[in-house]
Amino acid sequence: MNDSTKDSQELIEDLGKAGGGLSSGRAFFLKYLGFPLLNSIILWERALDIFEKEGGKVLSLARSMEKDKLFERVLVPKLFGLEDNSRYYSVAMVIEHLIIVGSALKKRIPLLSQGKNFDKEIKIEDYKPYMEIDDTIIDEYEIFLHGFRKEVEENVDNIYLENRHEHPWFGELKAKDWSVMGAIHQIVHRRQIEAIIRGL
Repeated sequence: MNDSTKDSQELIEDLGKAGGGLSSGRAFFLKYLGFPLLNSIILWERALDIFEKEGGKVLSLARSMEKDKLFERVLVPKLFGLEDNSRYYSVAMVIEHLIIVGSALKKRIPLLSQGKNFDKEIKIEDYKPYMEIDDTIIDEYEIFLHGFRKEVEENVDNIYLENRHEHPWFGELKAKDWSVMGAIHQIVHRRQIEAIIRGL
C-alpha cells in the first residue's frame, strides 16, 4: 500500500526507531518457540540451500521491475519477522540490506566455527540501508549471492562448535544457528519485496 497522503519524512517519523525490534509477543514467540523449532529441523546444508534459493527469487523479482520502480519506497503492511522501522523501503534498499547482512554472515559463520570470538556488539540499527544506493545494486547482489556459499564452506571448520555470539533478538547463537538465521532472514525480506511490488 503506497500512502500518497504523506511524504517520506512523515512516514519515517511514524515508524518505530531503527533497532526497535519486534512487538513483545512476536519477539517472545520467535526467540523461544519459532526460531528454536526451525533451528532444530533445518540442517546446515539446507540453510545454505534456502539462502541461495531465496536469493535467486529476490534477483528474479528485482530484474522483472522497471529500473525507476526499483528505488520507489513503499510502506508495506506488518510482516512477521520485520521490525516496524524496516517497513518503508524500496526494493533497492531491501537488496542493499541483504548484502550488508549477508556480508557480515559470510565472516561471522566461519569465525565462530573456528572457535574465534569477536567483541563487537551486534546492533540491528547498524545494518540499515539508509545510504545512497547505486543503480548497479542488482548486479552487486548477484555477484555477492554467487560467491556466498563457496566462501562460507571453504572457511568453515566445525559448524556445530559450541562457540556463540549474541543476536539481539535470538540470543546466543553458534555458527550453525547463524546460518539458519540467515536463511530465515532471506525469506522475510523476499516476502517484503513481494509486498513492495504489490504496493507500487
